[in-house]
Amino acid sequence: MKKQFIFSKKLQTISLILMVIGLIAGILAYMADTNRFWANILMSNYFFLLLALGAAFWMSLQYIAEAGWSAAFKRVPESFSYYLVPAFIFMLALVFFGLKYVYPWANPEGHIEDFNKYPEFKEILEVKEPYLNKNFFIIRTLIFFVVWFLTTALLRKFSKKEDNDKAHALKWFEKSRFFSKVYIFAFSLTFIFAGFDYLMSLEPFWYSTLFSIKELISGFFHASALIILIVYFLHKKGYYPFMNSSHWHDFSKYLFMGSVLFAYAWYFQYMLIWYGNIPEEAEHYFLRRFHFSQSLFVLNIVINFFIPFLVLLPNKLAKNPKVLLIMSITILIGFFLDVYLSVFPPLVHTFAGVGEHIHPVFGLYEIGIFLGFAGLFMFVVFRNMAKRKRILPVNHPYIEESLLHHNAH
Repeated sequence: MKKQFIFSKKLQTISLILMVIGLIAGILAYMADTNRFWANILMSNYFFLLLALGAAFWMSLQYIAEAGWSAAFKRVPESFSYYLVPAFIFMLALVFFGLKYVYPWANPEGHIEDFNKYPEFKEILEVKEPYLNKNFFIIRTLIFFVVWFLTTALLRKFSKKEDNDKAHALKWFEKSRFFSKVYIFAFSLTFIFAGFDYLMSLEPFWYSTLFSIKELISGFFHASALIILIVYFLHKKGYYPFMNSSHWHDFSKYLFMGSVLFAYAWYFQYMLIWYGNIPEEAEHYFLRRFHFSQSLFVLNIVINFFIPFLVLLPNKLAKNPKVLLIMSITILIGFFLDVYLSVFPPLVHTFAGVGEHIHPVFGLYEIGIFLGFAGLFMFVVFRNMAKRKRILPVNHPYIEESLLHHNAH
């Protein structure tokens, strides 16, 4: 088995090419339509930010549950958290330069036609102004990222200590286990507000107490899919030759469970809002279902729930790595669609014109900018993974259990 992950020249070249594509697409988008450019920056950056946070959540659960089967794979979710640095840079750029192009509360006249004719809108924004204002938004962003970065950095620090200090490996494992609880608490608390800020405030007249919970579940669920995707890639490259059907089956449980939890949060938010029929709340779904694209609205829950649920229900399919590969890719496409449906419908009118029916705006700008972020994420993850001397955490107290994992499912 290969001891250290090698970030090959081929992978580096691919990631750099993707970043160049993203840079070119971003420049062209900015020159053609500033609103659309910043909408894409928010969508793509949020996509990979949530994957990084969700992966740390996934890893923390392994520590807290003292899961043995997953010990060998912890380098993968660990490396995701390094993306928090570029994510912070892009979010600051959005806050300082793109806020008025994306968030209606920052520039209501630019988002709502004849804004002054709607005193009820003005009244709502005035009530929310103590929270939804640029200065407090910046402060909250700083708090979010400081908390996320410090907690994930501590987990990486203890992981490195465990690798380098065999005599006290159990001590560092226990510290990781304790701070995993700290991370889950801190992440859950801060992300409730981050979800409100980054996505929900795109529609400042909308209310939902379930939205951030759905996003938190989405982060865990979709990060699980990307972890599986990278583990599959590494396995094919010879880094995890010990993997068997039991490992794949345990990985599949996170996709199966995540699809159920995602559907639970998605359905109850939709059902309660639609049944309550309060105009300020129902408008969120009315816009997406009837004015934007009913097909994409339905496809979102089909991809994120029905397909993985039905495919992974049989144990035979759940143990098949190729099936898991296909499901992971499908679920990540579903995640992109879910984020797209959160960001673009309320913003389309700012760069597509207002009409009785608006239409999905999707083209080379969206594809190019997303590929750029994908290349950046790939570069950050693989580069930091390659810095570790061993791809396996050899001093982890459960490493033998992970290597020899075999359950009669």
